Amino acid sequence: MFSTDGDKSVHREALFGSLFFETREKAGGATGVTMGVANPTALIILFLVFAVLLTTTQITYRGLKQRREQLIKEMASN
Repeated sequence: MFSTDGDKSVHREALFGSLFFETREKAGGATGVTMGVANPTALIILFLVFAVLLTTTQITYRGLKQRREQLIKEMASN
């Protein structure tokens, strides 16, 4: 994303158009670099998907841990 082809101006987008990286030649031969968020929709959706995935994983882990403890108690009482 951060590579450029020589001295040409470059505009690149990543993460489904949410993030952008842009270089432009400025006066005196300097290169101006700009990067930021172009469209936050994909970032918000990605955050929500990860949050749901992590929450589901945590709930599953806790359920399996409780089941394990229950089985250990049953084995100890026999």
